[in-house]
Amino acid sequence: MNTLSWYRLDPIDVLLFRDARPFQPGEGSWAKSLFPPLPITVFQALRSLCNPYRERRHDLEFLGPFFIDGHDQVWVATPKDLICIGDKSAAKADINDVADTTKVKRLSRTQPAPANDPAWKHLRHPLGHLRPIVEPPLESHEQLLGRPQPLMRLDALALYLSGRLDQLKAKEHFHGLPWSSQVLPHIYMADASRTVREEGGYFTEVANRLAPGWGFVAGISVPNLEGVVRIGGEGHQAQVHTLKTNPLAVLKPFYGQGAGSLAYVLTPGLAQATEEAPIYGLYPQEWRDQLVGVVGDRPLWAGGLSTVTRRSGQTQLGYSVQRAYVSAGTLYHFRTPPNPRPEQLLSGVAAKARPTFEKLHYGQLLWGSA
Repeated sequence: MNTLSWYRLDPIDVLLFRDARPFQPGEGSWAKSLFPPLPITVFQALRSLCNPYRERRHDLEFLGPFFIDGHDQVWVATPKDLICIGDKSAAKADINDVADTTKVKRLSRTQPAPANDPAWKHLRHPLGHLRPIVEPPLESHEQLLGRPQPLMRLDALALYLSGRLDQLKAKEHFHGLPWSSQVLPHIYMADASRTVREEGGYFTEVANRLAPGWGFVAGISVPNLEGVVRIGGEGHQAQVHTLKTNPLAVLKPFYGQGAGSLAYVLTPGLAQATEEAPIYGLYPQEWRDQLVGVVGDRPLWAGGLSTVTRRSGQTQLGYSVQRAYVSAGTLYHFRTPPNPRPEQLLSGVAAKARPTFEKLHYGQLLWGSA
């Protein structure tokens, strides 16, 4: 990834990225949003600026997208196991609540329950071989305040992967989601009539508007790209600017053969849950004997059935493999890490498609200390 050139993409308008649940006007009137987009979407936007005869090759590398603010600080998904601890004098909160940063005294991790702890003797993980994920031991004057904000500054992620949780600051190193949603209704009128068409006459989509000063950052193995690109649906655009330095350089020690028994998912990955069928889960079945615990979130859906309208105006159904992606920020705790340590989470990807997923760095793993 040393050959990547890095770019900032600043949206000119709202952005529209539909998720993969089947959608057709007349059958389901609400198209849901997937935000931020998967890597392939931003890759194709940057690729559109390449010279079509020399640079639109099939071996281009790509990494991203990540959020970037008005001060060129990069933000990634907060590790799913982080929790905020404060004094008992603060208002008590549920583990899924976002903590009040003014009350946070320190940050800690949820962790796999100790194997010899009698408190968990009669409680097992639904999958049997994994341990339940529990709160860490607290001092008598402490209590759980909830989770930090969903985005983490890149340099703070380096502290996290180094095991230096005592240096994390809830107010400085974390940020809320920097976008708002906007519902876009579409109404098609019947010909020679003032009524809405009976078939496919009304449906809605959800667009997202990034906060002022915020954009995306991504790297691609093509230098000197500048211009305006179409990104997502409905022809919305973003302005592309070159960055002079690699904004992810701080993460270099944690790629591939990094130390420690904890793996963090930097970009959405794929984990085939069974050998018999392309059924995707939170972790690949070949890791089951080495994993102690997993902390993740709901999957990201992509692929499936969609309606494609050709330039000729002809409409037809398009098919692609539907996959459930492991979301960024997922954490794996290993008893013994796989040897060699995998650089990407791409279990179950067919051999024909695998080079593309590898080049676009889906499921990029960072290794750190628990």
